[in-house]
Amino acid sequence: MKSVRALPLLILIFIFLVSVIWPNVEDEPVASPFLYDEAGRVVDTTPYPPSREHWLGTDREGNDLFYLLVTGAKWTILFAFLVTLFRVILATILGALLKEWFASPWVGGLLQAFTFVPQSLIALIWLAPLLLYELRSAPPLTMTQSILLQMIVFTIVGVPAAGKMISETVRHLDSLDFMESARVLGGSSFHRAKVHVFPHLFPRLIILTGRQLVQVLTLLLHLAIFHLFIGGTVITSGQDHDQFQVYASSTYEWAGLIGSHYHELLLEPYIVFFPVMAYSFLILMINLTVNHLEKINQS
Repeated sequence: MKSVRALPLLILIFIFLVSVIWPNVEDEPVASPFLYDEAGRVVDTTPYPPSREHWLGTDREGNDLFYLLVTGAKWTILFAFLVTLFRVILATILGALLKEWFASPWVGGLLQAFTFVPQSLIALIWLAPLLLYELRSAPPLTMTQSILLQMIVFTIVGVPAAGKMISETVRHLDSLDFMESARVLGGSSFHRAKVHVFPHLFPRLIILTGRQLVQVLTLLLHLAIFHLFIGGTVITSGQDHDQFQVYASSTYEWAGLIGSHYHELLLEPYIVFFPVMAYSFLILMINLTVNHLEKINQS
């Protein structure tokens, strides 16, 4: 029974490992822009629907969707996990050290006001001027610089709310009888935190990590609609005279695949359908894992 409950976590690990290994052992299937019959006449052009050669079909550039999803999974999972880890670590440190500061009325009021401002809007205001650029000009940042900047911004916008939650938990633990006994017996602040606070706080941090992970994935999806993708956005011309621009993800992360193809919903729905289903499945596996951890914590 325990192995069944751990299955969602094992699936996440499996997806990540396959994404790391697959591109190194398998070349991307090459799709010809045109298909010809025996007489040499054009019978079809990209995008191609799902077939034996292309399991999930191709996009308009001829890229195999299955290969893109497998390749981009590692970026999606790793980026979201690292941002979540940084959020939880910083929020724990700040929430524990500044628990009284978080409890002050003016800080509480300020954080309460920010709950009405979407994190995606704040991140968009910070990131758009630095990541988006004019057509036919060079990207302002390299892929590594873009990823680091995005990780910093994604972490910053989530720390205040998480820090407030942790500070409330720490204050509650600090008010319990066993903490008062530890103080009377001369236990230092570090000793009380190590022996009494952290063991009680750790299970809640695990659950908070799962919830923050879903929140980061949601934030990624929101920004992808505005063409802000992990690692930067590749902007090219859709036609010779620049009638429209094409936005693509340089890492093929899943939110980027959705954001760069959502306009295909009424044209070739499968191009956006499969990335959406993959993204939904990822969030489902995370939620199942969090629910399992919550049940363990309650028991």
